[in-house]
Amino acid sequence: MAQGAYGERLGRSFNLETPPTLGSRTERGHLIVTELLRDKPGFGFTEPIAPESAYLLGLQLRGITHHELWVDGRSIPVSPIAPNTTHLFDLECNPVCYTNEPFHDLFFYVPREALAELGGDDGKSAPRDLHWPRGAFLGDEVIRHIGYALLPALHAQQHTNQTFVDHVLLALRSHLVTTYGGFRAATAIRSQGGLAPWQERRVKELMRTRLADGVPLIELARECNLSTSTFVRAFRRSTGMSPHQWLMARRIDSAVALMGDHSRSLADIALLCGFADQSHFTRVFTARLGVRPGVYRANLPKSQP
Repeated sequence: MAQGAYGERLGRSFNLETPPTLGSRTERGHLIVTELLRDKPGFGFTEPIAPESAYLLGLQLRGITHHELWVDGRSIPVSPIAPNTTHLFDLECNPVCYTNEPFHDLFFYVPREALAELGGDDGKSAPRDLHWPRGAFLGDEVIRHIGYALLPALHAQQHTNQTFVDHVLLALRSHLVTTYGGFRAATAIRSQGGLAPWQERRVKELMRTRLADGVPLIELARECNLSTSTFVRAFRRSTGMSPHQWLMARRIDSAVALMGDHSRSLADIALLCGFADQSHFTRVFTARLGVRPGVYRANLPKSQP
């Protein structure tokens, strides 16, 4: 099957090579975010994208004064684009854009099939179609925060926290179907139970053994024979935190244990424990323990193994 409108394929439409891309597997597909950045003027028209049953959600990180949009060959009235606004492109309708200005966008690839998965636990599917004013760029604070939360991961030089990426992209999917699809998930109020003891033991063991790389949420859910959304809710009920929060806590525990070995640098410890870099490690460590790693380590005895 041909690649969808994300990553290098989407980059070619905007005359960009190897754009930063992150993704999350769903039960029957993927959710993908691609960053497109062009600092020079003189771009022109996007190349046509093969029609498919999917949406492209564009978060505009930079404003654009003049642009044009065609859908199914028809010109659509548009206004100047304010920074941090969002537009939804239906890839079944052959969208083509024109601008002569620099741009900086995050494009979220959302297949209709991935939307319909959301309500699958009780046999009721979420809607496959989203409702968006044609040609409108909306100020959606949830989408804006999601986009900016993913920017550091898109630029990470080392490890990407896959569990975090999964959480963020799945949260985007839930927001889209409830806000623009009119969906109210029955699963949100259905079961108040948590994981069975064997399920909790299994997924915790799996996350501990793959602490540095992380485990995709869909893989954890499959270990429990649950959908991803049901697994995340059940895990939170059982542990009081999300899988991502639990993983971060274990990574900090592992880092604390390694910090007694003064032959290891903080940068090495950060990578060994699955943080993107030392800066990411410092932020998480300080938020959790209230002190920077260097200060914490300075108070450890040199002789501690």
